[in-house]
Amino acid sequence: MNRSGLGPMALLLGSFVLGGLAGGTATMLVDHHSHKKGQRPSFVERLTADLSLSTGQADSIQSVLDRHQPAMDSLWQKMRPQFEAERQAIRTEITALLTPEQQAKYAALVQRQDSLRRAGQDRNRNGRP
Repeated sequence: MNRSGLGPMALLLGSFVLGGLAGGTATMLVDHHSHKKGQRPSFVERLTADLSLSTGQADSIQSVLDRHQPAMDSLWQKMRPQFEAERQAIRTEITALLTPEQQAKYAALVQRQDSLRRAGQDRNRNGRP
């Protein structure tokens, strides 16, 4: 791709990423405010509500999730450094496309997003204590 095509492509990519971040943040905030005590329902609770699961089905699904959680955690720990490096590269490239005023707003947006993500990680996946 020639140099003149990179600018519009970068702008499109930046818009896509910012839109995704804004949409994800909005969704998380709506979810957060729509549930008691600020806690989102667990995956099994959502499946139970959406699919009208019986208690036995919900318990069995929870067992499946619990059984596979160690493997999922292991995979995530292996992939996390690559994921974080890619996320940082994207953020750096987006920042370079913004005006100083936009950069400050973007930094605040990223900080809020990271804070929400960390808060979500503090809560146990799958709703187990």
